[in-house]
Amino acid sequence: MNKKKKISFKKVFFSILILLLIFVIGFTLYVYLSLDKEIDISLLSRGKLTATKIYYYDYTDRENRIGEAKELTEEAIFTENTQWKSIYDIPANLKNAFIAIEDKRFYEHKGVDWLRTAKATANYVFKVDKSGYGGSTITQQLIKNVTGENDFSPKRKLEEIFRALNIEKSLSKNQILESYLNVVYMSQNCYGVGAASELYFNKNVEDLSLAECATLASIVQNPKKYDPYINPQNNLNRRKVVLSEMLKQNMISKAEYNEALNENVIISENVPQNRNSGIYSWYTETLIAQVSEDLANRYNLKKEAARSLILKGGYNIYSVMDPELQKHTESVYKSYKAYIDSQNGQYPQSSCVVIDPYTSDVLAIVGGVGKKQGNLLFNRATDAKRPPGSVIKPLSVYAPGIEENLFNYSTVFDDTPILQDNGKIWPRNSPDRYRGLMPVSFAVAHSTNTVAFKSLKNVGYELSMKYLSGFGVDCDNSLDRNDASLALGQLVCGESLLSITNAYTAFVNGGNISNPKTYLKVTDAHGKEILNKESNTERVISKETAYIMTMMLKNVVNEGTASLIKLKETISTAGKTGTSSNNEDKWFIGYTPYYVCGVWTGYDTPKYMSYAKNPSCIMFDAVMEYAHRNVSLDKDFNRPFNVVEKEFCFDSGLVPSN
Repeated sequence: MNKKKKISFKKVFFSILILLLIFVIGFTLYVYLSLDKEIDISLLSRGKLTATKIYYYDYTDRENRIGEAKELTEEAIFTENTQWKSIYDIPANLKNAFIAIEDKRFYEHKGVDWLRTAKATANYVFKVDKSGYGGSTITQQLIKNVTGENDFSPKRKLEEIFRALNIEKSLSKNQILESYLNVVYMSQNCYGVGAASELYFNKNVEDLSLAECATLASIVQNPKKYDPYINPQNNLNRRKVVLSEMLKQNMISKAEYNEALNENVIISENVPQNRNSGIYSWYTETLIAQVSEDLANRYNLKKEAARSLILKGGYNIYSVMDPELQKHTESVYKSYKAYIDSQNGQYPQSSCVVIDPYTSDVLAIVGGVGKKQGNLLFNRATDAKRPPGSVIKPLSVYAPGIEENLFNYSTVFDDTPILQDNGKIWPRNSPDRYRGLMPVSFAVAHSTNTVAFKSLKNVGYELSMKYLSGFGVDCDNSLDRNDASLALGQLVCGESLLSITNAYTAFVNGGNISNPKTYLKVTDAHGKEILNKESNTERVISKETAYIMTMMLKNVVNEGTASLIKLKETISTAGKTGTSSNNEDKWFIGYTPYYVCGVWTGYDTPKYMSYAKNPSCIMFDAVMEYAHRNVSLDKDFNRPFNVVEKEFCFDSGLVPSN
């Protein structure tokens, strides 16, 4: 009986041991394969400037990047109050106050205080202490401030622990403390002890008294709760705790403690109302959004944290903006009512993008009509995704068909009503008329839906979606694999004006396309490059197809649905109109040998528009006439040497015989 018990005990013991071993191995694999254990230490210092500066290039040759960088002083980003202070300028009492209340073993641990971590974990599991006791060291808090990651998931906490351990191998305690004291949030839209000292006491950080140092250290645990302006009594109570901890840890004497405890700390009467320096232009908003996204992807940050890094100063962003064109475009949209008629007393919204087709540089962008009234507004050029209508046809049907030799400029299709299986005629042309035999070029000029539908049958859904992807247009593989989406532009999820406009750059740039960009590079306060928007040019169609498409799209402007465009009288102009179902969206994407410009018009809540003349064409003219003020107007689109022009029969599409 005892022997059986011993055997049974051994089995249980070894089973537990094996399970424990499996857990350890599994956990080790999880740590090394799943967790992001590193953080770029260059992000821990935001530099010594109080503003992020934006530059533009005064180009003599944009395509080859020959030009001089000049600061856009009116676009400097001052949204938050911050200033960098050297560790040697920060008084010992202030450093000790933070260490005493936030991380008393700061100089002893290697990034993680395991005792506090164990207590915090137990508290998280068993909810013993309701005060919100935390186990994060100053090193860990620095990581949270920089990455913006502050959720309570075990994965996030493990990543933070490993990052803290790795940072302490690379940086000294002084470097870590300096970064922390300069980035920690101090309420009132204020970051770092330097800015907080001036805000709350109207004095340099070097001149703070012990009681004032304790006041600042009191804010950090809960900035709103312990804000000296909003909750002075809470701050006073917390200050007493800070001073008590400093005394216990032998950082101050009993006499210093008593003196600080009895000091009447005077908070500056200059209560901040709004620290925002102003309203950004539509371009700057777009620029910040793109840099934030790239910064987040490059350094594995949340977008909110990346945006915070930009707004808190010290960076230099080298944009590709054309400041004069941007100002003009914004001026046009402020005067929107002078160009567009109201409909029943209401004016639709509109947005505009101008791009250099050879570099995909976004030169100007406006996300709404009228004067811009605030920041972080909905940008209809980048955020709105609407059905593009017929502007999609050159991208989804005609360019793919020509590129794959499925048809050509003169190929004839029969424009006749198409009876569907349900007994209904679909698609219908607009206007509802049918012309019989016509070449593809004529169908493009007059946006004939039946020919687009029949052309798509030649191309096929698979090929159409492949080319759309190459042009940078998103379509859903399950939702958009149909005639309405691919032949008529009724994409289920829609597409942004910026993406559609950039797609048309391929027609000017010999079939090549790059991702649209608002900047070239970003450097920190010390001049170190932290982001680079490298060129990613890819060929989506041949230069021959691009030129043939341009000749078709010139017909749209010269004699087709965009014949009201006036720019064609000044310089060679091509483009395509687009209208979604029920006339809810009006588009025009047009281009010259110099620029591509896209315009969208519609209501934020889609509804019918009865305009006889496409308002997007009118806005296109207003912007593009100014854009061409300093260029050679006799320049034309480059025709490849192997593209020839010949007369052909309109009814057959064939070249006449002898």
